[in-house]
Amino acid sequence: MSTFTRDNTEIAFKEDGVGQQNRAVDGGMIIALEQWKAGLDTAEMFADLPDGACQEPHWGYVLKGNCTVRYTDGATEKLSAGQAYCLRPGHNVRIDTDAEFVEFTHADGTPGVNTTL
Repeated sequence: MSTFTRDNTEIAFKEDGVGQQNRAVDGGMIIALEQWKAGLDTAEMFADLPDGACQEPHWGYVLKGNCTVRYTDGATEKLSAGQAYCLRPGHNVRIDTDAEFVEFTHADGTPGVNTTL
């Protein structure tokens, strides 16, 4: 069995005032330990992706905080601490309050696999 913490995973993204993502790959999945600051909106980060949105499905759990997920089809949803989630392709996320997530994404070469959130 593999276990993952911020101490034994690589920093994939870190920017003061924005947040940090640590990652590991195991069992065909990317395991991401994420901490994001309130106000982050991925629309700018994902502007160059198809439809200006992340095209990966993600599964995860909100440890702390909350966020708003916007889909390219106009749907929105709120995620809050204590909720497990599945984000479908075509999403952007706005962090409403400082938040922490554990997130899983297929590591099989699916387009956009290096995106966050």
